[in-house]
Amino acid sequence: MELNRVIDSLKEKGYRLTPQRVEILKIVLEKLEKGEHPTTNDIFVDVRTKMPNVSVSTVYNILRLLENNGIIASFEYDGTHYDKTEPHIDVICTNTSKIFDLDDKEIINALINKNIKPTTILVKGVCS
Repeated sequence: MELNRVIDSLKEKGYRLTPQRVEILKIVLEKLEKGEHPTTNDIFVDVRTKMPNVSVSTVYNILRLLENNGIIASFEYDGTHYDKTEPHIDVICTNTSKIFDLDDKEIINALINKNIKPTTILVKGVCS
């Protein structure tokens, strides 16, 4: 997802783009681009390196705003993790708690053909 498109979309909806919102948005999009599934704390730690006065409640509120506007998604596994919104499968190794994306078009298309629009597909397993 491109930063400028997201900023324009939020502006069109009447949101003020405060420095905190822009910085948190940048951090989230960068992490998602790398295939990460950050928690609120991950984002909080990163934003505090650049903006030491940002509170954890500010981070929560901005993440909620981004999720409510369809910019990011979330799922629960040992806390809330944030994710991209495009249909994909999140695979969780229960040994290491590592989460990675699996873009299996066949499974996703099978769901879509059944008139199911997948929002979150979580697969838990033991990795070797």
